[in-house]
Amino acid sequence: MTKLSIDGRSYGKDRRSNLITEALAMRITFTGTWVAGIAALTMTVISAGSTSSEPKDDPVAWIIQYENDAAAADLAGDVSFYQKNLTEDWSDGMSNGQFQTKKDLISDLTDKAHNVTFRETLANMKVRVYGDTAAANYSETYDALTSGKRVAKTIITTDTFVKVGGQWKLAAAHSSAVARP
Repeated sequence: MTKLSIDGRSYGKDRRSNLITEALAMRITFTGTWVAGIAALTMTVISAGSTSSEPKDDPVAWIIQYENDAAAADLAGDVSFYQKNLTEDWSDGMSNGQFQTKKDLISDLTDKAHNVTFRETLANMKVRVYGDTAAANYSETYDALTSGKRVAKTIITTDTFVKVGGQWKLAAAHSSAVARP
């Protein structure tokens, strides 16, 4: 009779067959449990994603997410974010006293030798919605290379959003520099 030794114990051929069967059953049970766990997690994510509290269904949440995504886009130099989310006639009254168009902004963002954001932090966000129009007010502290000059300051900003074709878009912005104490 063939003997099998596990953990210092000897087993006969029948015990070996039993152990192999048990091991396979444990593997199948573990794999089945793992697959069931993944399926349950997937269903949870899918069902959570279909709730009506998604930012796209809540203008305030969407705008807050937009503002945070815009800061991330600035840090990443993501031009496509602004191409997608600004109205074609967007304008910005900047804290340096000049106006900027969407075309100007896209041009600046593509000139990475002269325009780079190193740090950007948003605070004190307040969003108000009036039908298909909304305004967001916040303060922003940033450190950036702007037109080849290093600029580090805090500004206060008002962004005006409009709903166009069922999508929220940024139509205008205005910022003022905060005086340093």
